[in-house]
Amino acid sequence: MRKKIISIFVGYQSFENHYASDFFTTPENIDMLVWHNITSSALDKLPSHIETEQLPEFDYHGKTDFLRYLKAKATLRFNDKKQVNKNHVLYRVAPGKSSFKKQLKFGLINFLSYFYASPKGIQQLEDQFFNLTRASSYYKACITYLQENTPDLIYCSHQVSSFSLAPVLAARDLNIPVVSFIHSWDNLPKGNKMLKADHYFVWSDYMKAEMEAYYPQEVLGNNITVTGTPQFTFYKKSEYLIPKDLFYKAYNLPENRKLLCFSGNFTSIGMDDPLYLKDLAEAVTIYNQANSEQYHVILRANPADYNEGFKTVLETYKEVLTEVIPTWNHDVFPLPKNYMVNSNLGVLYSTLFYSEAMFNIGSTMALDAILLGKPAFYCTYAQTNGHKDFNIGRLYNFVHFKTFETHENAVYRIEDKAKYTNVLSDLEALEQQNRSSRSKWAESIAKHPLDEVSKRMYDAFQTLLKNL
Repeated sequence: MRKKIISIFVGYQSFENHYASDFFTTPENIDMLVWHNITSSALDKLPSHIETEQLPEFDYHGKTDFLRYLKAKATLRFNDKKQVNKNHVLYRVAPGKSSFKKQLKFGLINFLSYFYASPKGIQQLEDQFFNLTRASSYYKACITYLQENTPDLIYCSHQVSSFSLAPVLAARDLNIPVVSFIHSWDNLPKGNKMLKADHYFVWSDYMKAEMEAYYPQEVLGNNITVTGTPQFTFYKKSEYLIPKDLFYKAYNLPENRKLLCFSGNFTSIGMDDPLYLKDLAEAVTIYNQANSEQYHVILRANPADYNEGFKTVLETYKEVLTEVIPTWNHDVFPLPKNYMVNSNLGVLYSTLFYSEAMFNIGSTMALDAILLGKPAFYCTYAQTNGHKDFNIGRLYNFVHFKTFETHENAVYRIEDKAKYTNVLSDLEALEQQNRSSRSKWAESIAKHPLDEVSKRMYDAFQTLLKNL
């Protein structure tokens, strides 16, 4: 008997990751419908048997948003009381550069969160949050759509987005089973899980243990499946790797130099990224002047949140520094128009593959590099003239970094900018030195083999559908 799964996609990158993992190559007994808010030609790549439908118009209001942030902040405070690690509140939701009205709003959230930092208080906030969502036109349109389409199962690809909540809530109110994927390796400690599902797909045994620790009331029976993540499957597919000569020519990279990648973070936690990039470029300049072996730095800025501070550094150190622009920036599209690299993934894969090492400030990109056999370096020293709102010590106290407790040397730490010279001189030895440690860490974060994620997901779907 054929079964229908409706898959919810509320982000372009999540969709691309699933596509690259062959998620849309469905078993014969499963019909798939993609329910989405993706305004992209990416949907055109789907197999002809996959139907698509735009999600209804989003109409949440201010009070809903306020409750969402308050619940997240109260959850962080409660987790600091309950869990062994006491640094959850570091994931505070802060307004950054904003109006007085926003500053007031987040100040009130911070104050009220103390009074709701308990299971009873968090549940109270969630009940209010869910009821306000049910009153929205968005929710009502989702109810109508699901009643008309009668799926056997809902799959939600992103548990944090506000766009996901109403469709999932509507499905559960209609007694349609919901499976939610935990989108990122650091999501669970952040306390911002938006929705409740009947079953969860997680990256690893480590994340499964996190689910059991943070959401014991939702972990009933065997409702967590360790599937791994579709985020890295494309690293196992040669078609995503741009040929070396084309990649180097497109970005005007020097073929006689070894490449080092510097990866930018979100500006909210990457305020000082341009200063760290400057330090690396400066060190490479000095090193190249004294050695026959030459290095060149390639910058991969965060494609979704560009740090404007990079521009001055790129201009000042253009002899040793080049920015690799993602393919979705069509204003400065460096590759031939007839070369169809799949979204940003091909450029990301090629950037890491042709680099000798990765440098960044606490970014997940260290994991990407390691999965491709490259050593990764976290800059951990403070900048003398850094941004007043950035504290690098605070960054590395985030709870998700405790994954290094049993894999201490998986990512090297640069504790002083003077250390770049030693790193550049000893890079080959350093690469060999921590191979085992970094591989074991990567395997603890994302289940291997990386290219069997979709198979594990569909095996779980089949089991769930059989038991309905």
